[in-house]
Amino acid sequence: MSSWLVLVCLILLACAICGRVATMLGQSRVIGEIAAGTLLGPTLLGTWFPQVSAKVLTPDSIEVVRALGELGLIILMVEVPWHAAGVGIRPGRQRAPALIASLGIVLSFLLGCFIGAWSKASIAPTQPYWSYVIFCGVALSVTALPVLVRIIQEHPGIDGQAGRLALSAAIYTDVFAWLALALVLVLRVDGPAGLLEGLIRIGGLAGYAGLIFLVIRPRWKNWTGYSELSERSRVAVAFVSCLTSAQITAMLGFHHAIGAVMAAYVFHDLSSMQQAWRRWIGRFAHLFLVPIFFAVAGMRVSLGAFTEPGLWLWLLLFLLGGAVGKLLGSYVGARIVGLRPIVSIEIGLLMNTKGLLELVVLGVGLRAGILSEVSYSVLLMLALSSTVLTSLLFGLWGLRLHKTAPDY
Repeated sequence: MSSWLVLVCLILLACAICGRVATMLGQSRVIGEIAAGTLLGPTLLGTWFPQVSAKVLTPDSIEVVRALGELGLIILMVEVPWHAAGVGIRPGRQRAPALIASLGIVLSFLLGCFIGAWSKASIAPTQPYWSYVIFCGVALSVTALPVLVRIIQEHPGIDGQAGRLALSAAIYTDVFAWLALALVLVLRVDGPAGLLEGLIRIGGLAGYAGLIFLVIRPRWKNWTGYSELSERSRVAVAFVSCLTSAQITAMLGFHHAIGAVMAAYVFHDLSSMQQAWRRWIGRFAHLFLVPIFFAVAGMRVSLGAFTEPGLWLWLLLFLLGGAVGKLLGSYVGARIVGLRPIVSIEIGLLMNTKGLLELVVLGVGLRAGILSEVSYSVLLMLALSSTVLTSLLFGLWGLRLHKTAPDY
């Protein structure tokens, strides 16, 4: 049997077991799937069973599972617009979530940049200075919308108004994260020639976005021939379109995920597309491809580096910076719009949730050379810790609904 096939089977088995354990402990399956990747990665499997690791974790097999994980990521990104549409920001009532998101982003970003500048000499000494510092600010500013949806669904004690506002604010945070990520990718180049190249790539991305949203999307919605296709054919056309768009943004020097999200907004609100996508592609992807993506993220973690006490200190500082930034910024924003203190605290706790978007951002940073293996490991542990802590806090505290709070 080929080494890549053995590795895929091991990953899926480990993800199923660890994901089940995570759900039994009240955590998201994502936590267990990343833990499964860490167990199978060179840090643990390579240390405990070096002969097995040498046969399974070959460069070719790792390249195959990374490609499968990238495909799973693209499919996840296609579903992002459906999460946003499910939340919905009602016309005329955007002020509260926009203010909550903005203050949480600003404070988290500033604290992330400060800690990033402080930590660079220790955990990212060879990385480009400004790219790394700004990237740390972006990493601490992220709120994961899909994971946030799951946490709210799994904890009915969360105040309904706090949940709605946090979900709406997370949409603004997602938009900021994608724009900031594109900016960081431009800043990774040095010198006037590199800056010119980056500006050209930004212009190319802006032009492509205009083509997608101003030309292709209106025509696609008015194309009568599309509705006459069979369900499988419509899904196939949408799938190929997302893959093509992902490749275009990759050719422009950005990540595949950016192009996949942009293409997904073309067809996400077409009749029955969400149900058809999940029936023909989404179900299979979430069983086989998506766990591989999370496992690959875990395989990149260097646990050996955490034998140094200094890394635990940096992890603690990043964790505190992200928590304080989101909690305080979101709390102040919620209080400004007239929410009660307890509801404002709940919103701040929810906005501190990291997850899928954080993993995408970190993966891009590692591949682009903005992060070192050590700094990637620290920030990935930050993402996991913040998500675990959010679930634990709401599970332990059992916060109740506050029905007397004003609605927005």
